[in-house]
Amino acid sequence: MDPVDIAAEALQKDRSALGPAERIKNGLTNESWVVRAADDSVVVRVGNRATEPLQIDRRSEAIVLSIVAAAGIGPPVLLCAPDRNLLVTRLLPGRTWTSREVRTSENVARLASLLRELHALPIPSNVRAVDLRQIVSGYWNTLLAKGLSARVGTQETREKARQLMAGLTDDAQSKLCHNDVHHLNVVDGGRLWLLDWEYAGIGDPYFDLASVCCYHAYSDKLRAEFLRAYLGADRPSALERLHRMCWVFNYIRDLWFAVREMA
Repeated sequence: MDPVDIAAEALQKDRSALGPAERIKNGLTNESWVVRAADDSVVVRVGNRATEPLQIDRRSEAIVLSIVAAAGIGPPVLLCAPDRNLLVTRLLPGRTWTSREVRTSENVARLASLLRELHALPIPSNVRAVDLRQIVSGYWNTLLAKGLSARVGTQETREKARQLMAGLTDDAQSKLCHNDVHHLNVVDGGRLWLLDWEYAGIGDPYFDLASVCCYHAYSDKLRAEFLRAYLGADRPSALERLHRMCWVFNYIRDLWFAVREMA
């Protein structure tokens, strides 16, 4: 699929009115390009991986995208066609963060505020529920079916995962979550937006917080600062919960990479 043709369809313009496609991402599950017109610029995303083994729900993502775009948290959507693995959004007026920027005290507070805003949105219907135990079980089953038992970890590791997830589920809240928050998904134009909502769903907001901490190797001190900014106060029990969720996040990420290698 030609990204310029896709952009022309989304913008309802003739192809001749558009510039060439500029590749901006050859991602883990998608390829993306910027296509510019005289009065507009868009991002074209084409899925490049089978979605089922990686537990991606494009139809749920489409619903989430409309909600977060309306809330000013995600990019405006021009074309979303889950059956064609296509997404076209307007190019946001800003730049993606560097890994260093996500670790400054100012930006730690800004990102905490953005996630608090996201988690305060009304819970929509017809959006997938993100159950961490089901996600892990799904990845285990996929890997075991391929004879890759070593990739699911030792029996001790699997049992620790079960126990931690059971404990986290007991006191979990359900919120609309992004579930993959790292610096390349943050656009800063004086205000912040989040990109790449393909793993979004109704789940535990601490998984969002853990994604930030784990992707950017937050120290215990920085985790505490981030959680304080998010909650508005120091809560030792909440910090201990975040530490447990960080272990679970790292384990799920390892499983995801293992599944992706064979997908």
